[in-house]
Amino acid sequence: MFEDGDLDNLAEQGLLGAVICSENGSITDSTSDDLEVFGNILGYVGQLANMIGESFGLDEVQQVHLKSSQTVGVCVPQEGSTLGVLCKHSANVDKILEEFVEY
Repeated sequence: MFEDGDLDNLAEQGLLGAVICSENGSITDSTSDDLEVFGNILGYVGQLANMIGESFGLDEVQQVHLKSSQTVGVCVPQEGSTLGVLCKHSANVDKILEEFVEY
C-alpha cells in the first residue's frame, strides 16, 4: 500500500510514518521498522474507539487523534484493519490523511 515515491513527498509535508494493523493488532504493512511500538498501540486504540462508540450508541468511530507537543498520531479504523499515521505536530494532518483514506 505504501509507495516510496509518494512517501518522500509526504515526508516533506510532515509525515513520520504509517502502519496498517490487522483486527488482532498485528502489523501487516509499515513505512518503517521503527514504527513497531506505534503499531502495537494502534491495535488497542482501534478496539477502544469501537468500544466507546458502541457503549454510547454512537455511529462507528472514524478517527482517533493522539497529540503531543511534537507529534500527532491518527488511528483510522477500516474494514478489517486499522490505519495509523504519525506526523510532525506542525503537519497538515488532514491533507496527509487524504493520501491514505477515501472519505
